[in-house]
Amino acid sequence: MPLNDIRNRAAAALAAAVEAEFDHAPDEVVLEVAPRRDLGDLAWPGALPLAKVLKRAPRQIAEAVAARVEWPAEIVRVEIAGPGFLNLWLDRNVVLSGLLRDDRSHDEDNVEKTVVEHTNINPNKAAHIGHLRNAVLGDVLVRCLRHLEFEVETQNYIDDTGVQVADVVVGLLYLPEAAIAECLGVETVRRDELVDRALALDPGGVPAASTSDFDDFCWALYPQVTARYAEDEAFKAYRAEILHAVESGDGGLELDQALQLLRGAVIAGEVVPPRAIARLAGAVADANMRCHLATMARLGVGYDVLPHESDILHLGFWQRAFELLEASGAIRLESEGKNAGCWVMSLADSPEFADMDDPDKILLRSNGTVTYTGKDIAYQLWKFGLLIDSDGSRHDFGYRPYADWSQQAAAAPVSYGDGGHRLASTSSDPSDRLEGRTFGAASRVYNVIDVRQSYPQKVVKEAVRVLGHPRAADASVHFAYEMVALTPAAVRVIEERSGTSFGLSDEEMAKAYIEMSGRRGIGVRADEFLDVLVDAAEDAIVDRLQGGGAPADVADRANAIAVGALRYLMARQSRNRVLAFDFDEALAFEGDTGPYLQYSAVRASKIFSKLMLRRGEGRFGVDELDELGDIEIPDDLWGLVLECARRRDVVEQSVANLEFSLLAQHVHNLAQLFHRLYHSNPVVPEEDATLRALRRAVFTLFVDEMHVLLEQLLGIPIPEEM
Repeated sequence: MPLNDIRNRAAAALAAAVEAEFDHAPDEVVLEVAPRRDLGDLAWPGALPLAKVLKRAPRQIAEAVAARVEWPAEIVRVEIAGPGFLNLWLDRNVVLSGLLRDDRSHDEDNVEKTVVEHTNINPNKAAHIGHLRNAVLGDVLVRCLRHLEFEVETQNYIDDTGVQVADVVVGLLYLPEAAIAECLGVETVRRDELVDRALALDPGGVPAASTSDFDDFCWALYPQVTARYAEDEAFKAYRAEILHAVESGDGGLELDQALQLLRGAVIAGEVVPPRAIARLAGAVADANMRCHLATMARLGVGYDVLPHESDILHLGFWQRAFELLEASGAIRLESEGKNAGCWVMSLADSPEFADMDDPDKILLRSNGTVTYTGKDIAYQLWKFGLLIDSDGSRHDFGYRPYADWSQQAAAAPVSYGDGGHRLASTSSDPSDRLEGRTFGAASRVYNVIDVRQSYPQKVVKEAVRVLGHPRAADASVHFAYEMVALTPAAVRVIEERSGTSFGLSDEEMAKAYIEMSGRRGIGVRADEFLDVLVDAAEDAIVDRLQGGGAPADVADRANAIAVGALRYLMARQSRNRVLAFDFDEALAFEGDTGPYLQYSAVRASKIFSKLMLRRGEGRFGVDELDELGDIEIPDDLWGLVLECARRRDVVEQSVANLEFSLLAQHVHNLAQLFHRLYHSNPVVPEEDATLRALRRAVFTLFVDEMHVLLEQLLGIPIPEEM
């Protein structure tokens, strides 16, 4: 049974004993895992802080409590140590049997709905390596929350009306035809034909991940637009024109109709109608979004709903949020000064912003456009079910089915097109509904956004608070993380394998790590990066075979190892530190790496295949528990069992701190314990049947635990062979 079950019951027994003996209810009873086996398995240091309250010697308190407490059956020995510690020993056989039977209580208190918003890539070009960190951290959070039995809704917000999408449309409509043709790799033809060829890269539906589809074309086009802005200030006027057209909407225009209008305008030398521009922008955003879904599918990342910013605008989310903010007095219209004509939210009364020189945040500009923060406030209110209309009903989206998806296993790639998971997309028609499904209206919300967005996220949280929802504000959690960079060695690997050059100077290549910049065109597409990682994994597999050639399933192994290497490194690195990716480090089969953990699980599983060949015995089954009898479990094997029992504690701690390096370190510790035991506790050659059964039982527990920790929680696939 999990250690937290025993610890919770023991803590409750201790609290009852303290209250019965001293007529004092302790605020909290904490049982720690003992640092050494000679000190027991659990320890209670609580007599020391109680001494000041009860005005007694801590050892006297410990003695009185120990004599009074009714311990759970799993605790078989108690000793008083030092100034007043209670050291507790567990019944090793009972704990091992409970873990093998998967005896664990279910937390019926975790009934609240939780929303996790992650990935959220601007749909204007291919995803880059920084987006992978967001998606992996968000996905691990979702997996851990579901493991703790929370109801979780995964949202991937689509900013389909933003500046970045507008810039791609600017490129399509106003860059020279030769520049567009170069990005497409074709001869220069008329503009409307180039747009047709670009959109032909989008096959519709979620495609197979590629480095030569629509988002890759946009990756090449986007920096040309930003470069043109830098060269020609007047060129920026096109951005405003596109944004205005997008905000006005396409009026229900179909894409083929929009392309006909574009063709007519190009041939006639006229301005493209705004409705056609808006529809083209929608097509750009949707095609990029589908490519992003395909990229994240490679990592086993799926979603429940795709909220679109265009629907937020068309359904008046901001207008309703504005009405609520104005009615509460949280915002005011500035009549003078630099913010004249703007609606601002004053943060001066909030301790969080007390030291700011200018604590006012603009939510609505003087030209009538809402800021990103304003839209985020409206969206956050909807997530909590707090965007309420005057009649008391929820201000809500419409919802339509977008795609079905499935996974063959917990850490397998996501496959779109069929399966038991239906991905929903918001619509601007509130009458659109999916039977049996509702979205938003959560009790807790996690927004996975990088650390650079800390200030806007604080403003969103404060807006929820000043609207009279302090509990929702406290439940608004910004899961912040640092950026992803590359070591110079990693840059060289990518340049060599992809045949491209980033044009970095010697000074830049001498740095510890190199930051990516989409505007400068210095970046690594996520799919390109994953392809290089898979290739490097294949090389590592072949090198380990020492001339044996590539196995038939090398592609499957390499994909699993590449995903494992990437996901583990993303989780292992503290979220508050820049992650500088290095291929050799990530793919090493030894050390603190994903492949090392995968190898541990594969190596342990092979014990049973070898055992079956020699002795006709396989994994240990719960129907064999009687064979163990009262066999003494030695300290080394018990250490592995006890570490396996800590899973829920580690997951709860990781979620509470939003620090999945704690979970990664726990899995690594388990793998190290197993490798130390592998030779000292052989299974296959052991002649003593009872001792062999014990080792089979412990290693069966380890294999099962690694499958849960790696595949279900960290999303790391375990290949059959390394």
